[in-house]
Amino acid sequence: MSDIPSELVHNILRRVPADSLLRFRTVCKEWRRLMDDPSFIRSHTNNQQYSSATLLIRNSDGTRLHSLSLDSLNYNNDAHQVIDVSPVKTVYRAGVPRAHLLPAASCNGLILLSHSDVKKIWAIWNPLTRQFHKLPKFINTKSCLITTGLGYDSASDDYKVMRVDELLGLRKPVYQTSVYSLKSDTWRIIKDCKCNYYSMKPGVFLNGALHWHYIRRYIITVFVFRTETYELMRHPYGTGPGEPSRMHLDALGGCLVVSYYYTMDRLDVWVMKEYGVHESWVKLFSFRELGSIGFMECLRPIAYFKTKGQFFMQHGEDFFWFDVEKNSAKKVTIRGLPEYFSSQSLPGSLFLLDESCSVAGKSTSEMKRKRNKADASVKHSVRITDDWSRSDSTPETSWSSSGDD
Repeated sequence: MSDIPSELVHNILRRVPADSLLRFRTVCKEWRRLMDDPSFIRSHTNNQQYSSATLLIRNSDGTRLHSLSLDSLNYNNDAHQVIDVSPVKTVYRAGVPRAHLLPAASCNGLILLSHSDVKKIWAIWNPLTRQFHKLPKFINTKSCLITTGLGYDSASDDYKVMRVDELLGLRKPVYQTSVYSLKSDTWRIIKDCKCNYYSMKPGVFLNGALHWHYIRRYIITVFVFRTETYELMRHPYGTGPGEPSRMHLDALGGCLVVSYYYTMDRLDVWVMKEYGVHESWVKLFSFRELGSIGFMECLRPIAYFKTKGQFFMQHGEDFFWFDVEKNSAKKVTIRGLPEYFSSQSLPGSLFLLDESCSVAGKSTSEMKRKRNKADASVKHSVRITDDWSRSDSTPETSWSSSGDD
């Protein structure tokens, strides 16, 4: 190892998935120091956030979490592929909320554990390292939470939580924007920062800002962390026939992705190729209902690999790889899933969060028993079994199955 230049070692390691790097920390002290260095963590995060993805799966009550690496699945491999679904060994802390229904507010592999009750504890959680950071209680308790989000401000190198509340006891609706800084560990109310175009869902983080869709006016509300101001973007909608009944906004593969649902029988997926440029919105594909697939409102993209031109999609309890250029998809069967579950894709993160945030932990022996029980009871596998192809090569086509369901 001494013969390899340190710059080359750094360049190699920052391309390695985060879960592997956690194991590599035990190789030598030099590697451990490197992987704990904030500058290396930033470089690794920038390299991994669009090239690597992990699927996080949560059961209905948040007591069980599992994950699988989407990097290990290969759409171009015609052979049946098998991948293990690993239990996420959550470190339970008294008072810290469990993982929400997914997708939750997230940024660079970190997840915000929040609650609508302003008196409840909030926390930032790293599911890979199993570390938490508990947020201080919110300033104003006479308010009702409208929406929230987690983001990263590159200008100050700081992770921040943003929330919008409606103040109670007033004659007319008044909204208040507040920002929490992880560096200073404090909440701050943003003055003269008002916007009424919100979605109740958590904001989607991309390019230093949070995004919400507002379907009634076909606009996207943007909160920029660096300037702590609001901006507006236009939807791509307006070029096709009919009016969507529902829409979903995502940040996948470094792009804003908008899914339009038309009365349960059609799904259009648009991607903003160049951030902030309205003319760069492109409709990548359109699906229509087929009996073998079911209602389109149950189908949603959960990961986008831009360089490969491929989407990983969920439809109820089923998952699919979809290749945009080939107009074809392959069904992915995940065995042993909970009866009811939710899912979200996110990159792995090495970012360190302190666990000694005045939160009492369970005993080591109790946690060990729970981990052993989870490891023994959960043995899942993923197998690509069917090759699904779209029967028409035109932009708007239907699905047909070439094999058994």
